[in-house]
Amino acid sequence: SIRWDNGLINKTRFDFIVPSLVAIILSAIMTFVWFEIGTKNSNIFINDLTYYLICFLQTMPGFYIAALAAISTINSTTMDQPMAGDPPKEKYVEYNPYKVFWIEMNRRRFLARLFSYLTFISIVLFCFLLIIRFSYSLEIKVSSLYVVYMVYFFSCVVVIFSLVQLIMMTFLSLYYLGERVHKN
Repeated sequence: SIRWDNGLINKTRFDFIVPSLVAIILSAIMTFVWFEIGTKNSNIFINDLTYYLICFLQTMPGFYIAALAAISTINSTTMDQPMAGDPPKEKYVEYNPYKVFWIEMNRRRFLARLFSYLTFISIVLFCFLLIIRFSYSLEIKVSSLYVVYMVYFFSCVVVIFSLVQLIMMTFLSLYYLGERVHKN
């Protein structure tokens, strides 16, 4: 429900296009490596990479929730002012009578939405990785090798897309909290 267009860098590119391109390219490389090498350790969902990623992801929601609580309770008039430049706009709906408005976001609302989404995606990615890792531990036999590689590719795309989004948005939140809030 947020719209932001700032020329070359816009919300769609930042949230979806860049993570999608990175996810597809890296997933293709990892699927090719697993297909060519063919050892058990070349599958990222079986080796220690996902174990360490799961350990990392289980701690992140706590930090995001703490940041969300700090943003929500901080007593600062600058947090309630509209963002500088061309601020993102948020969809606002009135139901009686039905009207749709796009209102400019303030810093508090922007950061609250950002940390809420980061919390959500880290929890979902954590659960998805647990399910995938458990599924691989079952050692289910599939007759078609192409099905195995397609499921692996799809799983890699979902994990890498979510991880790239998580990293990019975390860096955005760090930049905004560390730099932009104090400049305006």
